[in-house]
Amino acid sequence: MANRRQQRVEQLLRREIAQLLLRGELRDPRLSPASAVSITGVDISGDLSVARIYVDVLAESLRSADVLEALASGAGLIRHKIGERLVMRRVPELRFEADESIARGARVERILSELRDAGALEPGSDGPAAGDAPEDG
Repeated sequence: MANRRQQRVEQLLRREIAQLLLRGELRDPRLSPASAVSITGVDISGDLSVARIYVDVLAESLRSADVLEALASGAGLIRHKIGERLVMRRVPELRFEADESIARGARVERILSELRDAGALEPGSDGPAAGDAPEDG
């Protein structure tokens, strides 16, 4: 579990990287439109030396792999700009990763919906239909 300092640094990094993208400070065409790239989370190591930045690509016109490549190639510039804006002894190494949680959640919702449509789940429930419930025995 992250301590308060880690949580604070994670929040600051998330905000600053999102702002850099929105302001278009990384002039890379693979990141355009910038509003289609979302920083969904940041996890930082206990010693604050490495930060994993989770990215979700919201536009179908952008390929996730291209966006991650653009961010990785601009990591040095991002670190430099963060260092200018934030008072930190050392800006952590930035590692960008695709955030698959949104896609995974959508897949689970689709499966649950299909099960409800097939009658295997009761509407508004995430468990088996009443007739399918296991009996105590």
